[in-house]
Amino acid sequence: MRGWLFSGLILCSILTYGQSQSELESRAIQLQDEIELANTILDQAKKEKSLSLTQVRALDKKLRSRQELINTIKRQVKQAESDIRSIEREIVALDAQIKVHQSNYAGMLREAQRTSRSNAMLRYILSAESFNQAMKRIYYMRQVSRFRMDQVDAIRDLQGEKVGRLAALETERGRIRGLLSKELAQRRVLVSERTAREVAVTLFKSKEREILTEIRAKRSELDKLKKQIQRIISLELKRQREAARLAAAKSSDGTVVDNSDDFALTPEGRALAASFSSNKGKLPWPVARGIVTEPFGENTIPGTSDVKINNPGIDISTPRNTEVRAVFNGEVSTVVRIPGAGRVVLLSHGNYFTVYSNLDEVFVVAGDKVDVKEAIGKVATDPESGAALLHFELWENTDNQNPQPWLSK
Repeated sequence: MRGWLFSGLILCSILTYGQSQSELESRAIQLQDEIELANTILDQAKKEKSLSLTQVRALDKKLRSRQELINTIKRQVKQAESDIRSIEREIVALDAQIKVHQSNYAGMLREAQRTSRSNAMLRYILSAESFNQAMKRIYYMRQVSRFRMDQVDAIRDLQGEKVGRLAALETERGRIRGLLSKELAQRRVLVSERTAREVAVTLFKSKEREILTEIRAKRSELDKLKKQIQRIISLELKRQREAARLAAAKSSDGTVVDNSDDFALTPEGRALAASFSSNKGKLPWPVARGIVTEPFGENTIPGTSDVKINNPGIDISTPRNTEVRAVFNGEVSTVVRIPGAGRVVLLSHGNYFTVYSNLDEVFVVAGDKVDVKEAIGKVATDPESGAALLHFELWENTDNQNPQPWLSK
C-alpha cells in the first residue's frame, strides 16, 4: 500500500481549501471594482462646484467597501494560516509513513543479508520434498523480493508527496506575506478616505439649511412618484384583470375567473409572474456598473441632526451616460415625465413591476415588449452636482418591495 487513501484525503483538503479561497478572492475583486467605480463617480463629480448628497453617499459606500475588503483580506490570511497548519499535519503524517516503510525495508535488508551469507535460501529451496514444493518456495522468495521493492517505491512516492507539500507550505507562507502587505496598504488608504469623508460631512453641516430644503423637496418628489406609480400599477392591474376575464369568456373549456381576485392574470401573465418570482436573487442589475448609494427604507442624511428620509427603492450611482436595462422580460406599461424624477419607465412582469426613474433618454414606448438586459434609456446627470443616479423600484401588485434582495450579488 502506498498511502493512496492518505493522498486522497490530502487532495480533498486541497479542493475544499481552493473553493473557499476562490470565493474570498472573487469577493475581494468585486469590492475592488466597487471602490474603483466609486472613485470614477467621485472624480466626475469633482468637476462640478457643489458638493452633493450623492457624493457624500458615494464616499460612505467607498469606505464600507474598503473596510469589507480589509476584512476579506483578513479572512484570506486566516484561511491561509489554517491551510498551513493542515499542510504541516500532513507532512508529519507523511514522515510517520516514511519511517514505517523505511523500518520495514531495513528489516528485510538485514534478513536478506543474513540468509545470503549462510546460503540459507538455497538450502531452504533444495530441502523441498518435491519439485512443486520447491517451485512454491521459489515463488515465495520472489514475492518477498517484490514486496521489498514495493517498500522502496512507497518510500519514493511518499517522499515526492512530502516535497510537494513543502512547496505548498512555502507558497502559502508567501501568500500570507503578500496579503499582510495588501492589508497594510488598504488600511493606509482607509485612513485618508475617512479624513476626506469627515471634511465632506463638515462642509455638509455648514449647509444644513440648504440640505433640509433639498430633503423636503426630495421627500415631496418621492411621495409624488410613489402615488403616481401606485396609480399606474392599479390601472395596469385593472387592465390585466379585464384581459383575463375576456380571455376566460372566450375560452371554450368553460374556464371561470374568480371575481374575488383583485389581481387576476391571464395564463401568460401568471407564467411571467411565476418566472419573475422564481428568479429572486438572480435578476441582473438595471445598469452594467453601479453602486447603491442610498438603500431601501429609512436613511439618515449625513451632516444633519438625525434627519431621515424613507426611500421606496434604491438609488444607484453610475458613471455618466450609462445605459439603463430591463432586469427581466416584460412589457412597457408607461413612460412618463415626473417633476424631480426625470423620465420614468414602468415595466410590467405579470403582477410584478419594475420602475426606472431619473432617465435622461428613453428608448421605448408604452406597449413595447422588452427582453432581459435590453436597453430602455440612459441615466440623467445632475447639472449642478455632476451625479448620475438611477432610482430603481420593484413592486408586487401595489406594494413596493426592497429591490436589493432580488438582484444578483
